[in-house]
Amino acid sequence: MNNTQPINRTRWLFNPFIYLGGEIALLTGIFGMFITSVVAYFSHAHLDGVLDLHIGTPSSYWVFAAESMMDWAAVVVVFYPLSLVLSKSKIRLIDIAGTMALARLPMFFGVVIAFLPPLQGLPGGQISTLAIACSFLILIPVIWLVTLMYHAFTISANLKGNRAVFGFIGGLLAAEILSKVLIGYLIILYLS
Repeated sequence: MNNTQPINRTRWLFNPFIYLGGEIALLTGIFGMFITSVVAYFSHAHLDGVLDLHIGTPSSYWVFAAESMMDWAAVVVVFYPLSLVLSKSKIRLIDIAGTMALARLPMFFGVVIAFLPPLQGLPGGQISTLAIACSFLILIPVIWLVTLMYHAFTISANLKGNRAVFGFIGGLLAAEILSKVLIGYLIILYLS
């Protein structure tokens, strides 16, 4: 994480890991996940998978916080060992954990979008054309999230080329599956 480069706004939005990482990224990311989970609680937006955002039933705050933390934990649990295997560089857990936490910040905008009236309070099973259009807005933060996660992985693991691309795709699929399993257990715990 080279702090001597001049700050470029586009780079800052899509690859902030050039400017910061490690402990600062971790603390910023955890704070961001906390704020996101608070907003998600009020908008009923469940982050029920690494790449998922669904507007669902009201739940206790701890469910929203746990979903957010489980998504992040699944990513770290998958991408840290993957980085150790694919990279020839020395990989620090704090860099993977911190950059992946910071990469989750766009989901804040997703849970804010969930407040849009067409997405709230639709009768069971009904969906309007406007709600579908608003749902596409949620794709923007998800695409941004994936972009940030890719850059977090490639910079923290010092990877390029096919190793970076195929490693990221495989890791993302594995993290999504792991997060679904973890959140499935959370749902069972919540309902019991």
